[in-house]
Amino acid sequence: MDISWGRRVDVVVPATDSELVSLVGPAFADMAGIAIRDSDGSGQRVVINRVRASALSDLELRVLLRHEITHVATRDLTSDSAPLWLVEGFADWVAFHDTGLSLRQAAPLLRSDVSVLPVDFGGSGRDLAYQQAYSIMVYLESRLGERGVVDFFLRHASLSSVDPSVVDVAGWREFLKTSIG
Repeated sequence: MDISWGRRVDVVVPATDSELVSLVGPAFADMAGIAIRDSDGSGQRVVINRVRASALSDLELRVLLRHEITHVATRDLTSDSAPLWLVEGFADWVAFHDTGLSLRQAAPLLRSDVSVLPVDFGGSGRDLAYQQAYSIMVYLESRLGERGVVDFFLRHASLSSVDPSVVDVAGWREFLKTSIG
């Protein structure tokens, strides 16, 4: 990747729930992990929810850490208004790379009847939105190759908005039909 970062990531595992909330805020305290940056933009770290993370397998923990570390590594290249399907999909694409998991295994909630790019990354639709975003990156890899996915991310992540037509939704839908059945 053509990403310049310090290649150092602090991982913090708060000892108490109140310490976790003080670091990530109440809105994010239920997540297994999150990449955060100091309010002045200086320090970045990954904060792990010890309770949620303790329930993860070694593979799931590896995927979680790779996902959050990708956010740290790409933070300076990513616009705050970049679409979440791009930011989260790319982080999952990196995280699942070389795990040996099929798309169906990595994203069991996927269905092939998608009609639009994922937008609901909160509430009850969060898991499906993440899996759809990941599947977009897998679809792009099938068309562009690994380097092409990285180039796609670098080309679009710094923009304040991304035209949804950059992804052929019909092609993505067909890809899902053949990939997940």
